[in-house]
Amino acid sequence: MKAFLFFALLCFLASTVSTSPLRYEAIFNFGDSLSDTGNLLLSGALAFPVIGKLPYGETFFRHPTGRCSDGRLVIDFVAEAFGLPYLPPYLALKKGQAFEHGANFAVAGATAIDAEFFYEKNIGAVLWTNTSLNVQIDWFKKLKSSLCTSKQECDNYLKKSLFFVGEIGGNDYNYAAFVGGNMKQLRASVPLVVEAITNATSSLIEEGAAELVVPGNLPIGCSAGILNFVPEP
Repeated sequence: MKAFLFFALLCFLASTVSTSPLRYEAIFNFGDSLSDTGNLLLSGALAFPVIGKLPYGETFFRHPTGRCSDGRLVIDFVAEAFGLPYLPPYLALKKGQAFEHGANFAVAGATAIDAEFFYEKNIGAVLWTNTSLNVQIDWFKKLKSSLCTSKQECDNYLKKSLFFVGEIGGNDYNYAAFVGGNMKQLRASVPLVVEAITNATSSLIEEGAAELVVPGNLPIGCSAGILNFVPEP
């Protein structure tokens, strides 16, 4: 199923690039491990980050990049399809990385709901990172001031940019499952996840984003792991 969806996305992108005069000057991505290109590794959040070692990255980059993959991610293929460079992780900014063609704010392990929610529910101990979707949106707002100055300049720039808000939200359920949450408890957080993603999308639109893609979550409730160790209510 994943392979089919990936193939369908590539077909859509190929069709869009070949038939539409629209060209994006930048891509901005928000999400979790499915699209993180190095932020978790750069953050130093994990004491023993396996993604910083081979075999991660070995099939394409020939070295670890902080991606949770041995090669490229879907967001990398999207950038390629529009003739843009691979998105640099936002936390590389302090190293002088250029961001005029966009940035990646995704962090492996990130949640849609703010981290405080999980600490209040006694789930915080299992979080990989406290970098929720809201934190990623704040990062974008900070970066925006370095990309454009006047309102007109920002409007023109952002109208030529593509925004991906997700996939994100899967970890909100995973963390709850890891500490013994049952299906009823996991389902109860669905409206909160949807609200967090909706609010983040609205915030980006208010900032000037015009072209947005909001991918849905994977069918996590159907995964073998969840079905195995998450008890029914």
